[in-house]
Amino acid sequence: MTIADLDKIKKLLETTTAYRISKATGIGETTISRWTTGKTPLEKMSFENAIKLTQYANEREGKIRDIR
Repeated sequence: MTIADLDKIKKLLETTTAYRISKATGIGETTISRWTTGKTPLEKMSFENAIKLTQYANEREGKIRDIR
């Protein structure tokens, strides 16, 4: 079971391009950019999108650990 993690989402948005996140999650680049710029508060995102972003952040963390 995946739980949405706002801290992981914030870190993901700070370190990954909107294009890359969009391609991996299916969330529109414009939507991602609005969260990144603060036009839309992260707290207002849908639970579905929060889960997608958390899953993607977890996948990226796993790949980074594998490289090390």
